[in-house]
Amino acid sequence: MSFIQRAFQTMHPAAQVVFLACLVLTLMAVAAFAGMLWAAGGDVAAMQSLVTSGMDALDRSDVLAMNNLNQILAFFGASWAFAALVGRSHLGRFFTGAPSWGMVGLAAALAVGMSPVLDLTYRLNEWALVPGSALHTWAGALEAQAMAMTQSILDLDEGPGLVAVLVSVAVLPALCEEWLFRGTLQPILARGTGNLHVAIWVSAALFSAIHMQFFGFVPRLLLGALFGYLVAYSGSIWPAVVGHLINNAGVVLVAAWMGPEWLEQGLEPQAWSAWEATDWAQAAGCLVLLAWALRTFARRGDSSAYTASLAPSEA
Repeated sequence: MSFIQRAFQTMHPAAQVVFLACLVLTLMAVAAFAGMLWAAGGDVAAMQSLVTSGMDALDRSDVLAMNNLNQILAFFGASWAFAALVGRSHLGRFFTGAPSWGMVGLAAALAVGMSPVLDLTYRLNEWALVPGSALHTWAGALEAQAMAMTQSILDLDEGPGLVAVLVSVAVLPALCEEWLFRGTLQPILARGTGNLHVAIWVSAALFSAIHMQFFGFVPRLLLGALFGYLVAYSGSIWPAVVGHLINNAGVVLVAAWMGPEWLEQGLEPQAWSAWEATDWAQAAGCLVLLAWALRTFARRGDSSAYTASLAPSEA
């Protein structure tokens, strides 16, 4: 073990988390600079004009390129940079071992079945922020910005086609975000707290917060916890990647199938008044399934291959 690895491995876990966060933020800034420079065609003066004008001045291909750079540099790149300093064995080598097909199938089923739960918890989340409050207004402004960008990206009538959007919105986030939050941050927290469940839920909370969409904080928190337990229970990051991929790709494929009209209405969760008995029954059934899955993972996660992979690193 090198001197640098020993120093980083013996660093307090809280300091490791802060250092990882600094890596992510620094590389996010690098990705944003490179993306804006790309959009400006390498012209620094034009780049300054784009910065002043904001994201509205960018076309969809530029937005996709900037998103791709952010995913690869800030999330995937920060994970590997931190692993180079602390040693991959300290992080369980990102848990890249092959999972069972049963776990992959379970991840896919849960990702598909989560839709009613996400819709329900989104509404509860928005209600909990107290409509009319300053917090609700602030969160609503962020949500509106994110929604406008999402609609622009998913409008497949112009610009890059379906494959390019799937790569940017589904494939790269599934791989890069899981690598950072479940492959890097979660092991640090598990080592630091000695409690796998705390590590999973704190990682999930940070995963949700980084999206800066607080009407959807609780739904994303549940997804993050689900992905965390999938990794812990299977001992592999790949079921979480599959679940994340299916969740994101589903929105893109529905947008491509339903067209512009769905983009205007389908991205917004249904109002309470629009829910019928079948909607409530489906949401309740999915909540029961999710609770069962999380309870099963919570009971068995500590004895999984995940914990064994976090044995003390060799000196």
